[in-house]
Amino acid sequence: MVRPFPDVETLRGALAGRPEPPVEGPGRPAAVLVCLQGGRVLLLQRALHEKDPWSGHVSLPGGRHEPGDQSLLQTALRETCEEVGFDAGAVGDVLGPLGEYAGRGRGIRAIRIAAFVAWLPAEPAMRLSDEVASAHWIDLDALVPGEAVVSEVRGPMPAFLVEDDGVRLTVWGITHGILELLRQVD
Repeated sequence: MVRPFPDVETLRGALAGRPEPPVEGPGRPAAVLVCLQGGRVLLLQRALHEKDPWSGHVSLPGGRHEPGDQSLLQTALRETCEEVGFDAGAVGDVLGPLGEYAGRGRGIRAIRIAAFVAWLPAEPAMRLSDEVASAHWIDLDALVPGEAVVSEVRGPMPAFLVEDDGVRLTVWGITHGILELLRQVD
């Protein structure tokens, strides 16, 4: 049986005391925001861009740390606002840091992604940037562990295969790993 995702109150209690990951460290720093609303998580289908190492992938809102960002949480909030057009800290509640996930992408040897969790009481209006092809609120219960073959990697990869309004999403790699970190919170 697959372990269910924790509820908001469990996440609130478990994440509240965790320290934020530091900006300094090995690899390029980045941050994402796991936006939860009504038993769903916000997933983005990235637009196709030649210079984007994750072009076309399913992702969480977020991106690279910039020198003006005071923290990785500020990076996650800024990037979320830039990509989907809402300030998660203003329309919801940041529950805390989920942790860090190490990854790499086409042309990027090492990246450290700090993941934070936000709870939104209502689905916010979105305004997608040109980095985002589409946005999808996916039921957490639909994220059932499975496998998929993706063009970037040989052989099957752990993945979630979901559909939203006729759009098929393959959630693998960094996004899959971060969502599995979320599933393990207790």
